[in-house]
Amino acid sequence: MRLYDQIIEETMQLAGHAGIRPCTDLPGQKKRWKELGESDFLMAKEAAYELGGSGMPSVNFTCVSEEAGPQRDEILLAGPDLAEICGDVSFARVVILSVSNLGEGEDAYRAIREMESVRHHVFPKGYMVRVSAQSHEERVRVGKAAKKAGISFAGVGGAYIRKYKSIPGVRAVRILFFTDCDRMIRELQPKAAQVEGITKTLTHILDGLDAD
Repeated sequence: MRLYDQIIEETMQLAGHAGIRPCTDLPGQKKRWKELGESDFLMAKEAAYELGGSGMPSVNFTCVSEEAGPQRDEILLAGPDLAEICGDVSFARVVILSVSNLGEGEDAYRAIREMESVRHHVFPKGYMVRVSAQSHEERVRVGKAAKKAGISFAGVGGAYIRKYKSIPGVRAVRILFFTDCDRMIRELQPKAAQVEGITKTLTHILDGLDAD
């Protein structure tokens, strides 16, 4: 399936302009950041800051591909890491999945929705996520204790990767985090709507058509 490949290419070009870089402490190089079985509820007084807070732009979306996806797991970052942020900043989290045997039509639609639902089932300690499906926004409240303990996007990203790779057919995961990149994040926002539009029409445009 190559329906999202152009969006993937354009997203990676924007990421390059933003100075995206690999996170230095990839999963396995340091002790895993603690994961919880449910959302870590943080009151405002417990928060160090919010990603996408104070009206700052935020966005999240997920693209899948059988050809244009990553060859290995990657966690990439543009902007300051979690322990370096001192106040509310803009935020984006983009996921690109390399998949196999996705199927077509309604089968593909259900598989993609399952992959997208991961965003509701990852619970790093001190990292409280609030997602709006309608606006494609994602806001995160980061706890003071977590910041002091050295929480990083490598640790958070590792939790996401483990959850994605528990889904059959997911071969590799690339997660891109953007912080304090207002203009770049606003450029990413329309792509979230494009991805959603493609996904919603899967059950129609794939009927009787070659997925390539």
